[in-house]
Amino acid sequence: MKIPEKAGYHLLGMIVMIIWGSTFASSKTLILHGMPEVYIFFYRFFIAYFLLLLFNHKKLWADTWKDEALLFLTGLTGGSLYFMAENYGLHYAQTTDVSFIIAFTPLLTTLVAYITKQERHVITTNFVIGLFIALIGIGFLVFKGNFNMAPSLLGDSLAFLAALLWAFYSLIIKPLGKKYPVMFITRKVFFYGWVTIVPFLGLFSASDSLILIRQPVVIGNLLFLSIIASFLCYIWWNKVMEEIGVLKSSYYLYINPVAAAVVSILFMDEDMNLSIALGLVLILAGVIWSEKK
Repeated sequence: MKIPEKAGYHLLGMIVMIIWGSTFASSKTLILHGMPEVYIFFYRFFIAYFLLLLFNHKKLWADTWKDEALLFLTGLTGGSLYFMAENYGLHYAQTTDVSFIIAFTPLLTTLVAYITKQERHVITTNFVIGLFIALIGIGFLVFKGNFNMAPSLLGDSLAFLAALLWAFYSLIIKPLGKKYPVMFITRKVFFYGWVTIVPFLGLFSASDSLILIRQPVVIGNLLFLSIIASFLCYIWWNKVMEEIGVLKSSYYLYINPVAAAVVSILFMDEDMNLSIALGLVLILAGVIWSEKK
């Protein structure tokens, strides 16, 4: 049987998405072991930045101060603020909730692009239908079938904030991608994300986090998040996009929340009922439907 052309890169794309999907459970594990959300992000970006710096260090600054300021904003929206919202969302909500609400990002990106007039003619009938379906799914996911009880609104709201931040990040980084290599941009995102989280480290004891790192499960998850999920997966994903194209590779993004849900249910003993399952299916279906031409 003839192997399809570039099948290896399609397989690599699926592997990357499965790994990225499992990062939600990995971060949740660190939180449950007492690692402050601030330090999860700090250690993850600290290690990933210096590893990336080894491979991309010839160009240190952008061509203009305006571009450098935009890169600073990417470090906030796609780095420190995004991951803090995501990690604190994981603190108060289930992993499945957070991962699928963040899967709402493509729709938010389209809405923000339309409102800011960066993109015109992006609101189609299918987009409106998909948005409506996904919003119903979020309702099922948040209330979990018990509409008489107050839902875990804080965790779910933080997950929604993370999705909104990533939408702004995507729009800020779009013009930069036409002027600078992807490796350079990502290194700057890691750097400014890491720098902007430093002022918040004083709110928590550094010695406590260092004591926690001595635990094998903690250091193992931190190394997984920084080396495999941040550094290696980024390099692999760039290669996948280069070989099979941005459009085809984007289809694999839908594996991310599904992988997160499977991992959290199997290994994190998280709850699952008909309402949650229906919410997950509706969110994913709405996002996919919204992109139909």
